[in-house]
Amino acid sequence: MTVRSRTFLGLAVGAPVLLLVLWTLGGLTEEQQTGIPTVPLVTLASLPLDLWLRDLATAVTIGAVLVGAVLAPRVAARLTQIASLAAILWLVTLVAQSVLTVSEVLARPLSESVDTTVIWSLLSQTDLGMVMLAQAGLVAVIASAAWLTSGRGMGVVLLVVAMVAAWLPGLTGHSGLEHGHVSASIGLGLHVVFASLWVGGLIAMAIYAGSGEPDPGVVLGRFSVVALASVIVIAETGLLNAALRLDGIAALLSSQYGTIILAKVSVLVVLIGWGMRQRAAIAGRWRGLPDADLRDPEYRSTFLRWCGWEVLWMGAVYGLSIALSRTAPPGFSIAGDEMTVGGIVLLVLGLPMAIGFVTALGPRAPRAAVAFPEAVAVVALVAVVVAGEWVPSGMATATVGVQVGTLLGALVVLAAGTLFVAVVRARRAVGAVAIMMIGLPVAFWWLERDASDGWSTGTWASVLLAEGLLVLLMRDTLSVASTTTPVPDETAADRALA
Repeated sequence: MTVRSRTFLGLAVGAPVLLLVLWTLGGLTEEQQTGIPTVPLVTLASLPLDLWLRDLATAVTIGAVLVGAVLAPRVAARLTQIASLAAILWLVTLVAQSVLTVSEVLARPLSESVDTTVIWSLLSQTDLGMVMLAQAGLVAVIASAAWLTSGRGMGVVLLVVAMVAAWLPGLTGHSGLEHGHVSASIGLGLHVVFASLWVGGLIAMAIYAGSGEPDPGVVLGRFSVVALASVIVIAETGLLNAALRLDGIAALLSSQYGTIILAKVSVLVVLIGWGMRQRAAIAGRWRGLPDADLRDPEYRSTFLRWCGWEVLWMGAVYGLSIALSRTAPPGFSIAGDEMTVGGIVLLVLGLPMAIGFVTALGPRAPRAAVAFPEAVAVVALVAVVVAGEWVPSGMATATVGVQVGTLLGALVVLAAGTLFVAVVRARRAVGAVAIMMIGLPVAFWWLERDASDGWSTGTWASVLLAEGLLVLLMRDTLSVASTTTPVPDETAADRALA
């Protein structure tokens, strides 16, 4: 399998993530009502997938132009060709989006939605349509001109055009945010643009290094600066967009919309960890090596393998992002709102595991806690139950208010989860993990005991997520323990990354 194929394959993980989240939230079904047409299932599934593919094509286009025509010492023809092909795919997804949007808005079958009159009305008479039309024009220019790129000046122009085209969808989808429409539009547009620079740039960097292009170390150093700036902007704009849609911490933890945001934050922390490790272990060595050693297969193989893992996580983020865009923001928080089971799982396991991955939290766990890992697991379970009961109760609202009460409950769960993850990473605590595997479903059963219809799809999915995270935690713990003695076939680069 070629470098290009392996790189793109990692992005494909976003498709099942997207469909699984939408299915869990009921986004792939519509309630049947007499006399009212319903959107076909194929449209409900195809439109999100088309938007996901559009965003990936956007990222690959921008990244290929950035690395191949701006950061590289001279234009890399392979990457400019990829940029052109990705732009063509971007254009195709826009055409498909127009047909699928007609099918969704008018609840028509796809066969009846390919109506040029209706599609033109969409494109010429709605804000969404006019944005899509302008975007298609810019993308067509990129698809045509990328093949002819001959210098950095033209590369910069194409990059600017691609970034404008990526920013345009931010002008739509915020009519309900009347008090912050301008901020939301600018913030969402910048979020998409810099995510494309980061994700697409990493993909293009992997292709550049794997294709034997000149001076990969120099290009990697330049891209690292772009990646760092992109992460900062992504975090800031993500915080802004969340603040405009949520009325506080309570809405973040009591809504499915907030749960998806927490999942995105967790994955972003993991990606930051991958970037930090890769930069420290590889980028510095590449800059310190003479030109003749830059194509050393050992270091190139290690770099590409790490890129593959980063791209896989990025694919998951893109799936979560499209699922978020298809989920309605919650209303104002009121007393009695419960923390979602998914939010609790991310607080007690997801975020602590992500933070532990970045900071190597395990070895610094308190000695007293490390000595009694099973007790720490029980404390974490008690924290989950106490917070899950206290937040929606009248006690929290009457004492400190719904926002502060939810924040305190979240901090308790996060602190207990962080301690648990630290202990497990510092010691092969099989018993503690087993207690959590058995105890979390029981805790969720207790919290959901008043549900008239039993566990919802979201609860089942959250329990499976918790079990999967615990399996990963144990696997990571065992692998960390085994790295103390190098295996016979371990390469020098692998040992440097440990």
